[in-house]
Amino acid sequence: MCIVFVEYRIEEGYRDQYLEWMEGIKGQHPQLEVYEGSEQPNLFVEIWSGLSEEAYHSLKESRTGITAVEENSNPWRLHDEWVPGGRAKIHIWQFKKVK
Repeated sequence: MCIVFVEYRIEEGYRDQYLEWMEGIKGQHPQLEVYEGSEQPNLFVEIWSGLSEEAYHSLKESRTGITAVEENSNPWRLHDEWVPGGRAKIHIWQFKKVK
């Protein structure tokens, strides 16, 4: 199991639309928490807890991978247009507990 951080900026004009959309995403993924930078408005960090290695790689591919761009069913596609620079500006890091 691991923790995954996903960091990105949302364009100001899409902020309200993003927040509404993210409520639906959070409803589908109880392991997801979303934070906004208190000193950097529109900078968001998602924290995904308890993901398996497979779930992490799947999440990373769906958010940053080339094949994900081509999938019409990918729920993250809408998100791409709200991030200045698109999926290239979505940063994902995996952390594992130190033993």
